[in-house]
Amino acid sequence: MFYTIFLAFWSLIVRVSAPFFIARRLKKGREDSLRYKERYGITDQIRSKGDLIWFHGASVGESLSILPLIQKIAEQKPQANFLITTTTTAAQRVVSARMSKNTTHQFIPFDAIDWINKFLDHWQPKAAFFVESEIWPNILWQTHLRNVPITLFNARLSETSLRNWLWVKKISKKLWGCFFAIYAQSDEFTKRFHKLGAKSAKTLGNIKLLSDKLPFNEVEYAHWKEQIEGRLCWVVASTHQNEEEIIFNVHQRLKKDFPNLLTIIVPRHVERCEDIILSAKNIKIARFTDQILQDEDVLLVDAMAKLGVFYRLSSVAFVGGSLVPVGGHNPLEPAMIGAFPLWGPHFFNVNDMTYLFEGMPCQQMNVDQLVNTLKNMLNNPEKITNLVEELQQRISDSQQLINQKIDEIITTV
Repeated sequence: MFYTIFLAFWSLIVRVSAPFFIARRLKKGREDSLRYKERYGITDQIRSKGDLIWFHGASVGESLSILPLIQKIAEQKPQANFLITTTTTAAQRVVSARMSKNTTHQFIPFDAIDWINKFLDHWQPKAAFFVESEIWPNILWQTHLRNVPITLFNARLSETSLRNWLWVKKISKKLWGCFFAIYAQSDEFTKRFHKLGAKSAKTLGNIKLLSDKLPFNEVEYAHWKEQIEGRLCWVVASTHQNEEEIIFNVHQRLKKDFPNLLTIIVPRHVERCEDIILSAKNIKIARFTDQILQDEDVLLVDAMAKLGVFYRLSSVAFVGGSLVPVGGHNPLEPAMIGAFPLWGPHFFNVNDMTYLFEGMPCQQMNVDQLVNTLKNMLNNPEKITNLVEELQQRISDSQQLINQKIDEIITTV
């Protein structure tokens, strides 16, 4: 009874706040003006006949990790249809560009009971797979009530989240009990789920290891290779507010030793580009959309989905979201392509991946350490090559282990 009251109350809050939330997101360009009704469980897409398997990933990284899972299931069940839901428009753009013909994309509806039921009535999934830790109580409960098995992949649970969930044990027990299976990124996360009563939790590893290399446009690659030719460069990926100013400082310090250095900045949210330019002091900036590079200090990539190009043009990549307390982003993307990853002191979101980098000069650097490491690497390109080769071998070994486990899991779908 308590849980039912909680779900109804939460649903009411969502229903009241959703229109204002959507209006604000539309104004900021973070919501699709033609598809926002999907947030209310409304769609104009027709469901294909036959079994449909639902995957949900909140943002870009989670959504990309879904694609290898779909490919594996499709090989075993060629008649199956797939639905991918995402939270962000950035994830939608990336996933839609790579989906197979038997896959449909929708935005995840907001967590109100009637909107969720509209969504479920239309799509009628046979099974559901969620990636990482975006947990919505009504989505889980309404799906569970329909006897749809829900599996959580790449599960993680911080110590802080564990303590918070333990404060609401009644809700926690019901919510985590909705999952048919939970596959955690590490043994530590598995232990925490067990403390919440989620006895189905097992350690699998990080399925982002199975993601394909980021794609790239060959024409753009050739263009920027020609533009950059003769200059040392490094790429700074997925930066957040206040990080660019730090990177500008790093560039100025490095420029004393490397006068022709080019720093390539790829912000996490391209709508911040104008603010980034305004924050630059004594830094000359070229823009990706202008397609011209002369003697500027920084190339600002003011377009989406271009990391595949610039990871291939640089031997070193700094992973943003780690100089400010965002928690960092996926360091495997540059590593798999051939750019050696570095990151700052705030890298708590991806701690489960750091075992792959043990003993390597890349972990949780402050600004002085970053400058010194970059000096050493830019002066010793053969050292970077050796590090990348060793790192890629470690990734390959881990991929094989996770693939074996995944093959066993999906036979139950």
